Amino acid sequence: MKIVGLQSVGLGAVFPSGSYEGINEPYVLEVGEKLKDGRGCELDVTVTEIKYQQGDFDAYGFEIYTVHTSDGHIRVLPADKYIAEWSE
Repeated sequence: MKIVGLQSVGLGAVFPSGSYEGINEPYVLEVGEKLKDGRGCELDVTVTEIKYQQGDFDAYGFEIYTVHTSDGHIRVLPADKYIAEWSE
């Protein structure tokens, strides 16, 4: 099984509405889709892979998601702040 998407829990992003008020929406990342900036506009960067990692990176250990993108970067997200969507 592999991860095909992530959705934020409690973090979210504030996108502008027509009345200049912010709308708080979950931040969603999906494999094969473009990343969005803080205003909801698509960037020219595509998510290529999402991995789950559990490690002993410090004295307590923690869980993370690594989001690999077409620009060669890896974004690290805390696993307790995102819900993963898994697929075969």
